[in-house]
Order: sequence, then structure tokens, then C-alpha cells
Amino acid sequence: PAGRNLASLAEAIVTAMRKPVTFNGHICRFGASVGIASQSGTAIDARQLLINADLALYRAKNRGRSRHEFFTSDFQAQIITNKQTADDILSSVEQGRFLPYYQPKFCARTLDIVGVETLARWNHPTRGILAPDTFLKIAEDLDCVATIDRIVLEKSLADFAEWRRLGVGIDQISVNVSSKRLHDPELGRSLRTLDIAPKSLSFELLESIFLDDCDHVVLENLAEIRNLGIDIEIDDFGTGHASIVSLMKLRPRRLKIDRQLVKPVSRSPAQRKLVGTIIEIGRSLDIEVIAEGVETPAHVAIMRDLGCDSLQGYALARPMPAEAIPDFVLQQEWRKVPGGIRDPQDSNRRTTIS
Repeated sequence: PAGRNLASLAEAIVTAMRKPVTFNGHICRFGASVGIASQSGTAIDARQLLINADLALYRAKNRGRSRHEFFTSDFQAQIITNKQTADDILSSVEQGRFLPYYQPKFCARTLDIVGVETLARWNHPTRGILAPDTFLKIAEDLDCVATIDRIVLEKSLADFAEWRRLGVGIDQISVNVSSKRLHDPELGRSLRTLDIAPKSLSFELLESIFLDDCDHVVLENLAEIRNLGIDIEIDDFGTGHASIVSLMKLRPRRLKIDRQLVKPVSRSPAQRKLVGTIIEIGRSLDIEVIAEGVETPAHVAIMRDLGCDSLQGYALARPMPAEAIPDFVLQQEWRKVPGGIRDPQDSNRRTTIS
């Protein structure tokens, strides 16, 4: 069949191109990616066929290079879907359809709320509330992640001001900041136009940002962030390549232990020891430690006993819209954790969590 023949030919080309060649006494190595589109019949559109092959080539490069990919009907359907999603994202940015949801953070010892993390959501006109995994990659391709960051930040500051007015007792919000946003030379000027009370806002940065991307713009923005009284947190700590030296240089206010490290602690003594070591490192550097992905009462108890400062996860609270926060704080449902995990300030409050 033609498909197998084309695949064999493409593999032969890729293999041949991998062979080193000598040029001016130097050994040079090359690679090749191949995109394939085929069509049969009398009404062949040569121009569209070349476009389809080019799209398949683009896919081959995105999937690791030195390989071949076919343009298929499924691939075509995905392109159409992505194009529609891209159009929806751009119109939703204009219409203000990106908004913050909030997941509370709790003191590990008292279970008091110590703040909330702001999570971007897309209020899609037909599909409802969508999480970032449905739009982030395409938003990155459109180069509008920084714009969405800014929109969510401004809306979260407005929500925070309303909670302050109502006396809800939320002292700080934390907001995820993309690498793109941190590289924006206008970030400092943009932040200075906002009404940000000192210590009321924290920026969560992926650890890869301060390890790999610290050019002068990033360093200037980090300095301006500190000058504005904004705390810095390291998100997803333990999944990248963070070093003790990096932590000492950046001196974040907090670091968040990634959920992949927290999840096994209830069944693995070795994992508990590892997480305990991270907590000790944080304490020795005067950095608060937050555990994310706290999903069970056992997680709550273990992370508290290991000396973690704060907890965040489904065992205590799921992300919720701004209007749900006041009632959530008032009801104090998170204190009713089963298995004897209770607020040490009030030993009478204990029932099953739903």
C-alpha cells in the first residue's frame, strides 16, 4: 500500500540524514523531519496538498524531530478545533471572559485560612467554566498568556478588596505568573498602576523561571516586585532542577512542595523522609513551606507532623468562584475532617467531610 511505502521512504531519508559527514575536516551531524500528505483521484489540489504536508512536517518537529508524520483526517479535525479555540480565546480576552477561581491555603497547625491561590478559568460562552489545560497551549501559541495573567490579576485584586470590605478574613492572594509575563519590560510599570497593599499579594513562579531565564529583565522585574511589597513563592518545587544555591539567591518567601511528592507520603516512609528534608531545608533558609495536593486526612496529619507551614488541596478545599468564598469561610466546613484531624484550638468541631 502507498502509505507503507511512503513511511518506509521517509524512514530511509531520516536514517540517511542521521549519518555524520565530514566537511573541512570537521564531523557534522544532521537530522531530518518529514511531513507527508497524499491524495488520489482526478481533482487533486496541489497547493492544498503542499500545505497539508507542511502541517504534517510542523507536527513531526513538535513531536521530537527526526521522524515522519502523515496528514490525516483526525489531524485535520484537530487543526479545525484548534483554530476555533484560538478564535474563541481572542474574543474572550476582548470580552473579559477569563476570571479567577480561588483555592484556600490553610495553616497546618490551626487549620486557619492563611490565603487563597488564584487559578485562571475560562468562562467559555458555550462550554462553561474551563481549566487552563483546555486553553493554555493554544494561548501560548497566540502569545496572549501574559494578557490573561494581567486580566486575572486585576479581577482578583478587585475580589480581594471586596472581601476586605466584607471582613471575610482573607489576608493574602497568590497569583501564578508566567515566564512570559516575568519577561515583560512593562511589568513593573503595569503593577505600579494597581492598588496593591504590601504583603497582600504573592506571585507564584515556576522554579524553572529563576533557574533558566534570569536575564536582566527578569532580575529587574523581581526587584520591582519586592519593592512593591509583593511576596515571591516557588511553585511545584521538587519537580524541576532547583538547587539550594538557587534558593539562597532568590530567597523566596515560600516554596510549594509539588503534589507528586506529597501524594505518596501516606504509604512510603522514604517519601515522608524526602519531604521532611525539603521542609527542613526551607526552615534553615527561613522559607515557609506549603504542601499542595493534600487530598486525604492522612496527608493533612502527616504534612502537619513533618512541620509543613501551610496546606492546600482537596481534603480541605477545592477551587471556587469569588462569590463562594465568604460563605465557605463562614461555614468552616474544612475543620470537619474525619479521622481525628482537628483544629487544636477547638476540639469540639469534628464530623465527616462530604
